[in-house]
Order: sequence, then C-alpha cells, then structure tokens
Amino acid sequence: MKYFQTILCAAFITVSFGVKLPPGFKKCNLKQISSHLCLPQAIESAIKQMDRPIKSLGLVSLEPLVIPSLIIDAGSQVLHTQQIYKNMQLSGFNETSCSKAEFNYTTKTLNLECVVPRFLMQFNYEVNGKYLMISVYGKGTGWLVFLDNHLELTFQFGEYEKKGKTYFNILHQHLNMRPKDIDFRVENLFDGDEETSDRVQKIAKENIFNVYNDVKGGYEEAFGKVFAYIFEQILEKVPVYDIFG
Repeated sequence: MKYFQTILCAAFITVSFGVKLPPGFKKCNLKQISSHLCLPQAIESAIKQMDRPIKSLGLVSLEPLVIPSLIIDAGSQVLHTQQIYKNMQLSGFNETSCSKAEFNYTTKTLNLECVVPRFLMQFNYEVNGKYLMISVYGKGTGWLVFLDNHLELTFQFGEYEKKGKTYFNILHQHLNMRPKDIDFRVENLFDGDEETSDRVQKIAKENIFNVYNDVKGGYEEAFGKVFAYIFEQILEKVPVYDIFG
C-alpha cells in the first residue's frame, strides 16, 4: 500500500451536532426497495449544490477543493519517484453524475458508481527520481486532468448515539478510479530545460496508462480519503434519519 499524506486546511468550519440538511438536499428512505432509484439522484444533486458555501453545514465551496499537501509514493515499475504536491486545487466535482448508489442496511455499506467528466488537479509539484531509466527532477507548477473518470466508491459505516440521536461515521472506504484518458503538463522540469522536458513529457503522455497504473493505488487511497473526509463533515453533524429520511 502506497504512502500518502493529505491535509485539508480551512476547508470546513466546525458546527454543532443536530443540524438538519438544507431544504434542497433530497432524502431517501434506505429501508425501502426504491432507495436504489432515489439515492443516485440525491447524491448527484447534493454534490452539485456543494459548489458554493453551505453555511448551515459549515461547508465552504468545494469548487475548487484546496488540499495544501498530498504525497503519492513512487511506483515499482515505471515511475520511480515520489510525487510531492502542494497547494493543490481539485475541481470538476459539480459535474459528477451517478449511475448507481446502493445501501445495505444490514451491513451498513454504501456502494457508489459515478463519473466525473473532467477531474482537474492544479498544483505546485516536486519530483526527484526516475521515469523508466531517465532521471527526472524539478519543482514548479503543473496540472493533471482525469477525463471521464469512472469512480467506484464503497463506504463502510459505523453507528453511534449522540444526544439521543443516531449518527453514522465512516469506518472504511475503498475507491477504484478508471479514467478514460489522462492529460498533464508540468513546468520547470529538469530545472527549466524545456527541450528535455518536452521530450520526456511527450513520451510519458504516449504511455500514460503505464505510468498511471504504476501509481494508481496511491491516487485511489489518497482521493478515497479526501472523498470520505468530505462525506464525514455531513455525517458528523446531521443525524442518520435527517440525512436519509
């Protein structure tokens, strides 16, 4: 399992327990069979509304979502360098569409299948290692975009009582990311040697899925934690039956 570090600073404001969902958030009764038809629409709608601050939940806008620090460890086959990201901005959440959202009330497991058409990362980066047999180094700015990014996300919940009401918390999450295409560009690679930078980045783009598959687990673990953290901000403030009806 690849090591990652992700810190979300100043993205959320703490509020007290017992808050209700805003009126625009759709609720679904998880004990009804029809919930598998209701949940994808409810989750998709909620995500789209989170492109602006939601004061009642203490949430600032998630478009973009700012991550001050994120580290993806080196791969073992192709990309032999740790990827250090700072001041990262993630955008594209508000275009998410969900085709599946199923909740098992017995196991307290939520399975989601969604697509983010354009999941964009903008960042400051630092690398110092190897791509195949080529030494790569540099620090600067850059961007990376996952196109038609298919997400399969599973949450395992725990349950607890607070002031006579039932709340969920996330015990475990698992994310599988399957983008249809990936594009990227970093500046100041090889300390500003543009000719070498262009040549190496061109080679990497032509073999982008070899690169991605080598570090895929690190991205999935990191972003799985990010998505869980976002969801947790609602779960810890709103009782279960006020979320799901």
